[in-house]
Amino acid sequence: MGNDNLWHEFLRWVGEGWRRVASRVGWVRETTGFFRVDPHTAVTFRAIADAVVPETPGLEAELGPEHVPGGLAVGLDDFHVAYVDDGFQFGLPHVGFVGNAPLADPVAHVLDLAARELVRRGENESALSDDRPVALVDLGEAPPPEVRAAAGPFAKLSRRDRLRAMAILDEFEVELSPSADELFELDAGLVGQLVVGFAEMIYYSEWQGYDEFDRAPSERDHPNDPAAVQSWRQTGFPGFANGYAALRGYLGTPDGSLGDGESWTTIDDGTGSPVRIVHESGSFRENDYDTSGYEEPYPE
Repeated sequence: MGNDNLWHEFLRWVGEGWRRVASRVGWVRETTGFFRVDPHTAVTFRAIADAVVPETPGLEAELGPEHVPGGLAVGLDDFHVAYVDDGFQFGLPHVGFVGNAPLADPVAHVLDLAARELVRRGENESALSDDRPVALVDLGEAPPPEVRAAAGPFAKLSRRDRLRAMAILDEFEVELSPSADELFELDAGLVGQLVVGFAEMIYYSEWQGYDEFDRAPSERDHPNDPAAVQSWRQTGFPGFANGYAALRGYLGTPDGSLGDGESWTTIDDGTGSPVRIVHESGSFRENDYDTSGYEEPYPE
């Protein structure tokens, strides 16, 4: 990566540490939303949400308006930060909240390292732009100069280049040898899985229905209203109910092999061939599914 990049990263970490101290003593203007977490982390996770679950206005005419909003429209970035910070708990007193390891800030800096490496290799399709992070933030929450000062190189990349930077993380490896007989290996590709997989999982979960998602599960109430959750509107999910998690049988079709045996019930919605729900799982046959014409929409 080069000494210049490492020195630049060190200076950024020092700057972020100073901003945190300043915010604690009231030297940074408090607002809602943007300054709930460290500004650099907030902008970076907005960039993640915008890249992984982007707004798709082109789908409105074909599928309906419920398919337009992306992650930013529903506050995915806020929940993603809370999920990453609170999701890894070690039970250690006085460490984070309930003994957790707050990882959102380190994850944001790792993504910046990947972005710098992408640019160093010349593999970015578009140049870095200070205007991109500004476009991700409601300017009623933070003035543009503050957003530009907080944004790292990852947030300044285009959407597709952000995905390319995430792919580079698979190449970052750390090897530690505490003793001659021990070797600890860490693949930074786990960070990519964390930000992509978690963002997708969160978006299609029920979290948006909670008014206060950062409270303990026992203190939350969910309206279970399909209209209150964007991903439920998009997928037509009717809400949760007792029994949804129970195995009701296997799908049996005339030309399929994954459901077999006696029928439990038959579903016929009048729009196609009736589908049997059968008791036995059947077996998988080689070449049951032809995927030869499939292409990944985002090869990166």
